[in-house]
Amino acid sequence: MVTPRVVVGHLSPDLDCLAAIWLLIRFGRAKEADLAFVPAGRTFDDQPVDSDPQIVHVDTGGGRFDHHHTDDSTLSAAELVRRELRPSDPALQRLVDHVTRIDHAEAGAGRLATFFNINDLIAGYNALYPNRPHHVAQAMLPNLDAWYEHEQRQVRLERAFAARLEFQTRWGLGIAMQSDDGGSSRLAYSYGAVLYAYRDRRGYMGIAAQRRSSVDLTPIYSDLMQIDGAADWYLHPGRRLLLCGTPKSPPQTLSSLSLNELVEVIKRR
Repeated sequence: MVTPRVVVGHLSPDLDCLAAIWLLIRFGRAKEADLAFVPAGRTFDDQPVDSDPQIVHVDTGGGRFDHHHTDDSTLSAAELVRRELRPSDPALQRLVDHVTRIDHAEAGAGRLATFFNINDLIAGYNALYPNRPHHVAQAMLPNLDAWYEHEQRQVRLERAFAARLEFQTRWGLGIAMQSDDGGSSRLAYSYGAVLYAYRDRRGYMGIAAQRRSSVDLTPIYSDLMQIDGAADWYLHPGRRLLLCGTPKSPPQTLSSLSLNELVEVIKRR
């Protein structure tokens, strides 16, 4: 792709438009490009779309990065940009798939819209800056950076989960996993685990149990105080969460146990 001089979106930009702009800035050498916004469907200075390779339109104008000429629900402006710039990035594919589903009103179908979501955030920015779409775009760029980081982390966790250790406890299935990012309750519980244990790249460790389970980690905590008493183990008052180190509370002393040794402590109970 030629380095863009101008990236053009539509007024009151929505998630698809903003994600496409973000993709061009983050991955398409458009960091120094000017942003311009036109009424939806129009083009920059009413020029023929894509007539100047340095003026890139997204989600408007009917050009190569505008999906409105088709009824294909797998397409969005962001998806068209992704396919050109980063077709083999699994984290980016996940992010853009969410954008596309939201753009086609498919995300969360049949569910009551109770929780604040990214569309609400964008609507708030557009309400704050009704005549300043540039401000909306600049405000959303770090949010999309954070979303992309989250999706990268999820990809890493899923790869680590594939190498998980499964074991039986008195309460049911346990899962242990070791990864740079620690554990994932979503992955463990969706697989049927009652509790899971993890270790991350910093040496932080933890055990967590499903909220509605009958698990009481107090006996395991007592055992750990006997065999790993120098470490900063913390038992949550709910007794279903046992931690040695978190970003919220870095430990003074890490556990000396390996993940396999921690699993053996759990299995004894």
